[in-house]
Amino acid sequence: MRVPHERLRSVDSPAIARAVVEEVLCSGVTDVVVCPGSRSAPLALTLADAERRGLVRMHVRLDERSGAYLALGLAKISGRPVAVVTTSGTAAVNLHPAIVEAAYSGLPLVAITADRPGAVRGSGANQTIDQRGVYGVDVVDGVDLTTVSEADLRATVTALMGMAVSGQGPVHLNVPLAEPLVGPGEHSIGEIAVRGTLRPPAVVPVPLDAILPAGVNAAHGLIIAGDFDDDELRNALGSLASVMGWPIISEPSGNLSGHPQALRHGPLVLSSFSATGEVPDVVITVGRIGLHRPEIELLRAARVHIAVDVPPRLGRVDPAQTAHIVVEEVPEPRGGSDPEWLRAWRAADDLAARALDSAAGEMPAGSGSFTGVDVARIVARHAGADDLLVIGASFPVRHVSAYGGALRARCIGNRGTAGIDGVISTAWGAALAHAHEHPLGMTYALVGDLTALYDRNGLLAGPSEQLPRLTYVVIDNDGGGIFSTLEQGAPAFADDFERVFGTPHGGDLMALLAAPRVTAVAVATTEELREALTAPSTGVQVIVARCASRSEESAHVMRMNAAVLEALT
Repeated sequence: MRVPHERLRSVDSPAIARAVVEEVLCSGVTDVVVCPGSRSAPLALTLADAERRGLVRMHVRLDERSGAYLALGLAKISGRPVAVVTTSGTAAVNLHPAIVEAAYSGLPLVAITADRPGAVRGSGANQTIDQRGVYGVDVVDGVDLTTVSEADLRATVTALMGMAVSGQGPVHLNVPLAEPLVGPGEHSIGEIAVRGTLRPPAVVPVPLDAILPAGVNAAHGLIIAGDFDDDELRNALGSLASVMGWPIISEPSGNLSGHPQALRHGPLVLSSFSATGEVPDVVITVGRIGLHRPEIELLRAARVHIAVDVPPRLGRVDPAQTAHIVVEEVPEPRGGSDPEWLRAWRAADDLAARALDSAAGEMPAGSGSFTGVDVARIVARHAGADDLLVIGASFPVRHVSAYGGALRARCIGNRGTAGIDGVISTAWGAALAHAHEHPLGMTYALVGDLTALYDRNGLLAGPSEQLPRLTYVVIDNDGGGIFSTLEQGAPAFADDFERVFGTPHGGDLMALLAAPRVTAVAVATTEELREALTAPSTGVQVIVARCASRSEESAHVMRMNAAVLEALT
């Protein structure tokens, strides 16, 4: 439907851009990703002026999809809203994958899409689509400025930014801009005063004994830390475990694997719980869980499952629909502990560790002896307390979780929707933000080969763009390794498996991942990988770990898991 008139026609485009940028920066945005385009020129020039004055850090990327994931990584580490600016048309559509991840992770991504004037929608005007509501339910709120009056412009932008600052998820600001788009001296913004933010009221923890059914043995409990990022909750969770004498199983981005009561190989220990009979009476889960199937099986077997919904309270904390109650704070510890309970789980974890160390060396030396599991274990143990470890979906995150042991580095991943798209760019953005908090720390990104290829453009940054201290480690086994261990890897599907699931790329990753200002090295042994990780690096580096075939790795994984199960039963 054609819009009959434009209420912003009397306001020139540079003035609209200045108002938008000023209100966005007043909301606390310190980083903006800009993708090139003509229609977005007033916004880009205004942001460039703001950067020269030290009011914002601007990051320029050619690929809108990669640019959005870069903004996502910045937001994930900084905790502040980060904006990404595009021109009109399909440029805006390319932000959608990162917006979906932001929506399911509760990250404050701000999509600012330049648009043609509303009157030309549906007219066949070049590079024009209907951008109103283009992200649907995946944004917390969206505003199209086409019908917003000049008097209401700033208030409208401010209100939308308030939604982003509240931490509920991504928002969308669609900005129609008419010619003339630019003018000399018209892109300098005024003074910026950052508005304060209101903290949500604290939630009073519920005593544990008040939410447990009668007859449940609170001493026999277990904690599963899923994906979440809240230090206060993490401290409360550690305190609960310590007082109650419960073991902790932490997924990598739960960042509790270093707790004294955390099991180093919890997912593998869980795989034997049905055989050993060590089923907890109480399981408390925090955040998004479900990286491993034994976790879900445990929840179905436990007498009581208490799920803790973490900020921003998205409610997606009960994937198996087993929770008896969902609470917003870690319960206060109440009740007695049983030292033998924790001792038994620790003993099982020790047995698992010894079985893994033995099985890890069982592959024959020479060709095929270097696997993705080896790579994951080495990278996980190499990353230190001041470092950040970004882990890609599929096998890498599961390898780290099951075989990596206690982790010292802070770990993150795109666990909202667990996709492999955009991880290269997410890691770059996260590394930039991490450097502000830990100037001496490194960022490591552990990804599979398909993940790396999916977002090759994430390695492209112009000569004026900042380089973080970032090392990508790419497990190269020529395709999708995890599928060999899933149902579709059964012999019945062998005729179609390689083409449909294995998807070998058949390429030289050293050549395919080549990018300006990015160094690359290939390794084929554990010794070479350790040497590459310890070599001095001040910029962006790609380490291609040329590993055993997918079938060999799958067999190795099953052999290691079987060794643990045998040791525990």
